[in-house]
Amino acid sequence: MKILVTGGTGFLGRRIVSELAPRHSLRLLVRRGSSRERFPAGVEFAEGDVAERASLDGAFAGCDAVVHAAALVKILAPREQFDRINVGGLENVLAAAEAAGTVRRLLYVSSFIALGPTDGTVLDESAEPRDRAWINDYERTKTLSDRRARQALANGAPLDVVYPGVIYGPGELTEGNIVVRHILDLVHGRLPGLIGKPERRWNYVFVEDVARGIGQVLEKPAPGGRYVLGGENVTLEQFYGLVGRLTGAKIPTFRFPDGVAKAAGALQKAWARLRGTTPQLTPDLVEIYKHDWAYSSARAEKELGYRGRPLAEGLAATVAWLKESGSLEGNWR
Repeated sequence: MKILVTGGTGFLGRRIVSELAPRHSLRLLVRRGSSRERFPAGVEFAEGDVAERASLDGAFAGCDAVVHAAALVKILAPREQFDRINVGGLENVLAAAEAAGTVRRLLYVSSFIALGPTDGTVLDESAEPRDRAWINDYERTKTLSDRRARQALANGAPLDVVYPGVIYGPGELTEGNIVVRHILDLVHGRLPGLIGKPERRWNYVFVEDVARGIGQVLEKPAPGGRYVLGGENVTLEQFYGLVGRLTGAKIPTFRFPDGVAKAAGALQKAWARLRGTTPQLTPDLVEIYKHDWAYSSARAEKELGYRGRPLAEGLAATVAWLKESGSLEGNWR
C-alpha cells in the first residue's frame, strides 16, 4: 500500500514509520521546518499541516491508506490550538481522504483518555465517550474527535480507530513520552514526593507494541473497527517498585495531599509560562492521578493477534536504552 502518515515525526509516529516501512510505500506529512532525519530509506515527504485543509490535497494524492497519528500533546498550549489540531485536524483528514478518491483505508490514532477514567473497573473500546468534567483540553478534544470518528464509521467511512494506553519506551523525549520523562526525574532526584493513591491502576503499553498493533489493524482484510491497543494494568505502587528495582533510583515514600499538590502545580504552571519551560506538575496532572485508567485489549488480541508485553519486560528494555544513551547518568534536560 501507498500510505500517508501524519504525526510521523513524533514519539509514536516514528515507531509507526519503522513498523510499516519494510512492507509499504510511505509518505509523511510534515510541517515546514520539521526534521526529516533518521527515517528509513525510501520514505517520501510532503509539506502540509493537518490544521490547514488546503495544504493536504497534494499529500493525499495517490495514497491508498492514511494513518492519522498527528495530535497536540502539550501541557501548556492555548485552548484554541487543541481544537484546531486535535478536532479540526481529524475533520480535515476525513475530508481530504474523501476528496482524494483513492484512499481505501483510514486509521485514526485516538487515546485511552477519550474513553474516560475507569475508576474501579476495566473499560474497552465499547465504552461510550460520555460527557464529564474535562480534566484538560487534551482530554476534551480527544473525546470530541473520538465522537466524530464514530460518526464517520457509522456513515460508512473506511475507518479504523485505535486507543493506545499510556505509551512508554525508547524514542523522542517529547511531552507525549511522559513515562520516560517521569522515570528520569525519579532517577535524578527531582521529585520530593509522589501524587496519587498507590492502588490506582494505569494501563501501560510499550511503544513498539502500539506500532505493531497499528500495522495489524491496517493490514486486516477490511476496515471498520475500533480497538484498544494497551498493555498491562498496573498499580502506581507496582510501577514505582519496578522503576526502583530496574534503575536503582530511590523512590520517594512521601505522597503529597491532593490539595497541596494542586497548589504546587498551579505555581509551577504559572512559573513555566513565564519562563517558557515545561512544568513537572500541574493541577490537571494531579487530577489525572486521582483516577484509574485501566483497559482491556481483548478484542485486538482475539481478532488481530495483538500482544502488549508485560510492564516489567517493557520497562527493562526502556531502562537498558536509557543506560546506553547515557541519560541515566547525565542531565537529560
